[in-house]
Amino acid sequence: MYKLGLVLLLFGLAAPVLAEREVHVVAVGRGHQTDNYYALPEARVRVDRPGHDISLVLLDGGVLHWQIETTAGTIISDIIRSGPSAQDSKVSLTGIPMVGVQVTGLPLVYRPSGRKFRGLVDAVADRFGTDHISSFQAAHKANQHPLTVDHIDTTTAALARNYLPQFLRGYDDLSPDIRTWIDTDDDDTEFDVAFDAGGITLTGPSGPRRFPVTPDVPEILLPVAGVYDPTSQVIYCITIGAEGYLYSVDVRTGVWTVVTSLDEYDAAGLLYDADTRQLVLTGAFSRPGDIRVFGLDGHRASAFIPITGFPGLTDLFDYGNEHGPPLIPRVFSDGWLLIEARVGDDGPDRASAQYRLYALQIATGEVRLLRFGTG
Repeated sequence: MYKLGLVLLLFGLAAPVLAEREVHVVAVGRGHQTDNYYALPEARVRVDRPGHDISLVLLDGGVLHWQIETTAGTIISDIIRSGPSAQDSKVSLTGIPMVGVQVTGLPLVYRPSGRKFRGLVDAVADRFGTDHISSFQAAHKANQHPLTVDHIDTTTAALARNYLPQFLRGYDDLSPDIRTWIDTDDDDTEFDVAFDAGGITLTGPSGPRRFPVTPDVPEILLPVAGVYDPTSQVIYCITIGAEGYLYSVDVRTGVWTVVTSLDEYDAAGLLYDADTRQLVLTGAFSRPGDIRVFGLDGHRASAFIPITGFPGLTDLFDYGNEHGPPLIPRVFSDGWLLIEARVGDDGPDRASAQYRLYALQIATGEVRLLRFGTG
């Protein structure tokens, strides 16, 4: 076996001065089984970047033989192989076995999004002293055709280490209520609503009060959230499971009422806007951007924004393998909904909790990223 550096020295004797280093990432879950069933399954990669200084990061699920080919004038100065499995894979460059290329700890990902991908970008950027990945491509299973590395991807923003600032938008044109919340982060309230299968406990300055569910309304299957409007002295609450309902409870009388059926819509967040007498619900599970607005006068409105329509939202979870955090409705004013996503608040270090703050215009579906960070 030859050391990688010796091979590259021989290949590069007549090479021109190279441009800035490029770092290309290729991920393959399983290799292609050739006719030789005693050999490791293969993943072929063809690198066609003459005159450029190329580093390759190869990610796999283990037990795979990477076969790297280059075109004339293409110089590969560094190769690392990693993934979550044991180091049972091997790498060959133009048929020469490479040693010393194994690195532990890099995640195997198949798309340029999600928390694991952000970790990959950070780790690769640290290792190679760069602020971005030049390209990323992945296949769950390789076939006999090579994956080709032949260009720099200039369109996928998430390949950059610090990519979110370019998506930030202003909010000076939004309502005073929204601007005030953003500038103060003040969502404190005098009242706390605890909703369970037996009813609601409302805790305020004078202490807790209990409002047991009455038998004249549909059974509460899975209680989700409740909010209290002190002006009308009404509690609103939502359930999921089966049909799902939006209830109201008059705290003066203890009377429960069904405001509306949710028709199997699963909600995660609830906000009451006293000015317009509307209730805003955000979606649960895989559809946090499924927003429904219910007016007490019968008015209805909705918007559906896919998860990828909220810049940076997929950074907060393992996108593709788990549900993301719910979108918490904060303020609804002039047709704009201020919503927040948070992860890590229930951990030991709340200062490291991550958040994203968005404004969504219900009528048009326009989404603005207003803030992001930790704390």
